Amino acid sequence: MRQAPLLRAVTTTISVAPLTALLAAALAACVCLPAGATATPAVSLHAAFHPERPGHTTTVELEMRIDPGGAGAGEIVPPPLTEVSLSYPAGLDIALSGLGIDTCSVATLEAAGPSACPADSWMGEGEAMAELPIHHEPFREDARIAILRGPEVENHLVMLFYVYGETAVSATLILTGRLLEANRPFGGRLAIAAPLVQSLPEGPDLTVGELSFVLGPAELTYYERVHDKVVPYTPNGIRLPEHCPRGGYPFAIELGFLGGAHAAASTAVACPKRARAPEVSSRP
Repeated sequence: MRQAPLLRAVTTTISVAPLTALLAAALAACVCLPAGATATPAVSLHAAFHPERPGHTTTVELEMRIDPGGAGAGEIVPPPLTEVSLSYPAGLDIALSGLGIDTCSVATLEAAGPSACPADSWMGEGEAMAELPIHHEPFREDARIAILRGPEVENHLVMLFYVYGETAVSATLILTGRLLEANRPFGGRLAIAAPLVQSLPEGPDLTVGELSFVLGPAELTYYERVHDKVVPYTPNGIRLPEHCPRGGYPFAIELGFLGGAHAAASTAVACPKRARAPEVSSRP
């Protein structure tokens, strides 16, 4: 069966390793963010298709960066993230993409991680960067993400984001996202609730500075039984609409943070340029 690929970004278990002593010293010295500080974060969003051919299947790439903003006194990292709502273009039907034709349960992920899930439940992968304020400097920790399809909830497609770190702050986390309806010009939205994760008992909550992931067949291998053989194949990607809307394919993201702050951003993938017809010479 398929080996779990190297994953890349952000889900409810956490363990803290060699960073414990440093965090404890930081807490003792009271160098973390003031309890009453309130930030107004800023978020940027980037989206891309690979390949970008209307009417054909593709891999969707999304990147998000969160900055602390200028309103909070002494803020060096964004406030902890609590919710994410990502809206995507009309006609970009993730549910009918051929990705995630099997499912994996939260219980399986908690017990054995994504390698125990069916290969046909994988939908993509990603990476995230978590941040902590230590000695008035942001400490950054990379995390990886596996994206798998979970059992439906109230007839809505569910995506499980299994997030884990591999270095100083060793953490695993499971985020549950649901595909919901959205107002035009969008065709739907992915709503994710993000649980708070403490870096240390009585310590600051982890914050997210960057998040990126891809949904599509890149690096994915599915299996089907043909007669008496199990045959590997590459699943379909998400099909781009035949016609690109004026202004490009729109995406938007809305974030909620601990303390009530919100941030939003939007972007669009430009319509591909049409190839020019070859010029016909008028000479005889």
